[in-house]
Amino acid sequence: MKRQIIIYHKSISLVCFMAICFATKAQEVTKLIQASVQVSRPTSALLEVTSIGYGAALKGMYGFGSDNQQVTLEGGYNRFPVKKLPANIQAYYSAVPIYAGYRYIIKRYTLEAQAGISLNRIIGRNTMRSMSRNETDFGWALAVGYLLKNFEVGLRYHNSDVKNTEDNLTFLGIRMAYNIKL
Repeated sequence: MKRQIIIYHKSISLVCFMAICFATKAQEVTKLIQASVQVSRPTSALLEVTSIGYGAALKGMYGFGSDNQQVTLEGGYNRFPVKKLPANIQAYYSAVPIYAGYRYIIKRYTLEAQAGISLNRIIGRNTMRSMSRNETDFGWALAVGYLLKNFEVGLRYHNSDVKNTEDNLTFLGIRMAYNIKL
């Protein structure tokens, strides 16, 4: 519990810092919003019980220094249906990452590292009952992408498995994004 409070306070501080960075007026600074969709494959023990996942995210990017550096703030949603269940039972794992990060652009390639909190959840329901379990964990992600005008195609690895348990989400996603200049 104490660990979660510390992670929560650090994450809130980081989000506040990022919000101030995005709100700051600067001359000739690149500001972008990125909307993305993603198809993901679990890389942990969840691969045995879940199907391919899907998700979406919204990211703010604020350029600083040279044109090829950006700080980022991203929120998203990823869902992984549980496979091989009877017809009247539904279950899925989900992750809601809220990450701040650093992104570097080399010609048309992007490299990004992010960290923050991941709100992980498992939910199961049938016609009579619903059950769920929620966890807030420290999470991180690494991504590489390729820019095609306003579009970006990339790979992203997400990990919130800091406790090294079988049911925490780690996954590799293929992402398609659209960048909107502000």
